[in-house]
Amino acid sequence: MSNYPTDVLRFSMPALLSLDTSTDACSLACVLGEYSAERHELLPRAHNRHILAMVDQVLAGQPLSAVEGIVCGVGPGSFTGLRVATGVAQGLAWSLNVPVLPFCSLMSQALAARTELGDSGGYVLSTIEAQTGQFYWRLFDGRDGGLQPVGEPCLGVSERLLDQLGDCASHPVRVVGSAATCVADRLGAGLSIDLAVHAEVRPRAVSALQFVCEHPNPRLGISAEQLQPLYVQTDIGWKKLAEQPKRG
Repeated sequence: MSNYPTDVLRFSMPALLSLDTSTDACSLACVLGEYSAERHELLPRAHNRHILAMVDQVLAGQPLSAVEGIVCGVGPGSFTGLRVATGVAQGLAWSLNVPVLPFCSLMSQALAARTELGDSGGYVLSTIEAQTGQFYWRLFDGRDGGLQPVGEPCLGVSERLLDQLGDCASHPVRVVGSAATCVADRLGAGLSIDLAVHAEVRPRAVSALQFVCEHPNPRLGISAEQLQPLYVQTDIGWKKLAEQPKRG
């Protein structure tokens, strides 16, 4: 079992199971009335062999039939990992006839960073490794005590990333996640802002679960067949026809 602070496991909305396997971490949490629990382990390339056992472990004898909704981390992240989480979430949702609540893994990681590291009063750049030396990222504004996304999840160093970080000005920026060191190395020399690197932070199912319970929104729920992983592409190759160079 993890040593994550148990006080964040007490919510006002009962009967939810949460899971995220978008990175090398396999993360699950649940709240069923007065009962709550979390399992969070680094299991690179082994999610599919452990996730069902971890579901049993977080339930610890509580009836699965009591679950009224599944919170699922949909990425962006590892292709295989995302398929594991969405596949399990769909199977459970179908069998229980309950909705699924898709949740951005970059946001659950940013929320986890604030819980684990404390509130810095600045920005959080949440990053996850992608293939071929790339990385996924999303910037969050935590200056008002909350955590608001500045934009949508993106891939790689781009003008959008540089522009968003340039607007951070004198505020501290935490770079968190599996790609944090790589991102800071590639950005640090060209930016005059304070980057604090925390590569150990991962998306946590309990962070998504807490957010969903504290910000209930019935419109977030979808049917099992509607659940899809969040895949992020670069802008290259996706230009409008009018913007493409003329051929021949």
